[in-house]
Amino acid sequence: MSDVFAWKSQDLIPFVGVMSVTVGYCLYWFLAISPSIKEKFFAKYQGEDAWVNWVLYQKVMGVLFMGVLPGIIAFALLPYSLGDYGLKFQNFKTNLLVTLGIGGFMALVNFKASQKQDNLEAYPQMRIKNWTKKRVFLNSIGWAAYLFAYEFMYRGILLWTCYYSFGFWPAVAINISFYAATHIAKGKTETIGTFPYGLFLCFITIYTGTIWVAYWTHLILALSNATYSIYHNPEMKFV
Repeated sequence: MSDVFAWKSQDLIPFVGVMSVTVGYCLYWFLAISPSIKEKFFAKYQGEDAWVNWVLYQKVMGVLFMGVLPGIIAFALLPYSLGDYGLKFQNFKTNLLVTLGIGGFMALVNFKASQKQDNLEAYPQMRIKNWTKKRVFLNSIGWAAYLFAYEFMYRGILLWTCYYSFGFWPAVAINISFYAATHIAKGKTETIGTFPYGLFLCFITIYTGTIWVAYWTHLILALSNATYSIYHNPEMKFV
């Protein structure tokens, strides 16, 4: 019976992969979604600048705790390189064609989907009326950096450590479970969407050996939704 609790060398990879992601995401959530920290931002900055700085702060927290921290832990404890987590350049043609196809489809579908009231109440995350070129740029850079860390965590560290340890389907089940659970707070629609999209991202990541399709399609999804949401919102405008 004591063998049940015995540490085995093969336990290290999935243990570090899953725990580094869990700890990183929990730290991100409590620091980036904290009502008390949000109050401090809105007390320090005036008007729309408060929203810009608050959302950028959230994105920075995402980079630090979903990208940098899990990466440091994984590189310190596991025998893998960046390439082993999907950060490498190969299968360029496949990545490009799939990204253009899926990304283009998402951009088209998003135009209609972004008109829904629940979406307009949540996006863009910066609840500002006047969208200058500088603010559009800052919002885009924030999303780009955040989603790189996000995909490195989900389709990089979590997916690949589980894949190396358990094989494809168990890795997919674990990945989608985490992915869906962390979207519950965003509502039913986004949570349901994590299942088909998460399955697709896991498949294409393992198939190509890279996270680039996951990253670029996710970025297209986020930026097209933000842009369309500004366009459809009668209280917002590009200036």
